[in-house]
Amino acid sequence: MTPEMHDQNRKLRLWEPHINAFVELCPNDVSREGPLAGLRVGVKDVIDVADVPTRNGSETCRDAAPAVRDAPVVARLRDAGAQIFGKTVTTEFAFTDPTDCRNPYDQSRSPGGSSSGSGAAVAAGLADIALGTQTAGSLCRPAAYCGCVGLKPTFGVLPTVGVTSLAPSFDTVGIIAGSVARAQQAFDVLGSLVIPRMSDTPEVVISGLWQTRARPDGDTLAGLSGASRALTELGADVTEAPLTADVASIVLAHRTVMNHEAFVAHGAMLTDGRSRFLKPKFLTGLRSGAAVSPDKVEEAKALLIAEKRKFWVGLEGVDVVLTLPVPEGAPLFDDTTGFQDWLTPWTVFGGPLICLPWGLDRLGRPRSVMLAAPPGRDAYLLATAAKLERAAPRLPPPQLPKN
Repeated sequence: MTPEMHDQNRKLRLWEPHINAFVELCPNDVSREGPLAGLRVGVKDVIDVADVPTRNGSETCRDAAPAVRDAPVVARLRDAGAQIFGKTVTTEFAFTDPTDCRNPYDQSRSPGGSSSGSGAAVAAGLADIALGTQTAGSLCRPAAYCGCVGLKPTFGVLPTVGVTSLAPSFDTVGIIAGSVARAQQAFDVLGSLVIPRMSDTPEVVISGLWQTRARPDGDTLAGLSGASRALTELGADVTEAPLTADVASIVLAHRTVMNHEAFVAHGAMLTDGRSRFLKPKFLTGLRSGAAVSPDKVEEAKALLIAEKRKFWVGLEGVDVVLTLPVPEGAPLFDDTTGFQDWLTPWTVFGGPLICLPWGLDRLGRPRSVMLAAPPGRDAYLLATAAKLERAAPRLPPPQLPKN
């Protein structure tokens, strides 16, 4: 065993009892040659890893057979030399019922969801890269709450073959990593689109928030202001303005479509006896999806398409949007995986998103800011994030509990 492997295994022994980031380890997988050689990867347990069961965070999949093959996103990382280290905790079928996974910065707080274990594993240094998914806010929240970089690519850029579906209209595979450079490495391997980066620095930036009842706390708002100043110092023309969209209608329509598509994928569990094993929020979602009429689903889809078109037309000429993924740091551990209504519209709009750690708040919780760009501008967004990251306040690593 190399000194690096010994150190990683020691970290795992020390951290895992406190944060419960993994559901299964793959210790027999070894690194190979390639651009990701020596890097450990955690894989959200809705994504297939060969010879390991995909249990989807659900008792209904407790006896699942091992997957026959890697999902393509896993196979590409493995072929690039990465070590597939383990399956990370997910909420049930990537919905919103919380898990027993904890935030490394404060074990009394949530790591977010649904890619809970992926965020916690990277934050604690147990994985260099972790795969997650986002259907509403499931990748960006764990990245933000756990102080990681979270990249949700343009919808459809990365394949979802071998990924348990929640709602195909929105399901997106993404990356959680400790830095923009590491996220870039993984994204390049996973098959990013070759897209012109325009210039090295965004020329036109909108800095703003959705107009909803939720308001950011002072620490989080200060982080947004600091990131805005940093982009200005990089030479961007930054305009502060509210983001305009009918967020309430978008969230409602998104939920209608998501629940309906979840019912289409998993509704058999309502009638074959498995429903008694389901967690309450997912069960409610399936029942809601079963009850909605086809006309209502089509109406909701039409609204989302119209809102997406209107939003990007309204931002024509804007290179990047600077905003916040969540109003404040990680919530206390209870029956929630965190606030997602600010992220749902961005998922609907389909463009790439990247969350960046921005120091700690006064409660010791990681702060995060987020950059968004129109669909297809993933490479440009990553280049911008790399520059902004250099101006970010230092984020100290989480500390092991003393007892």
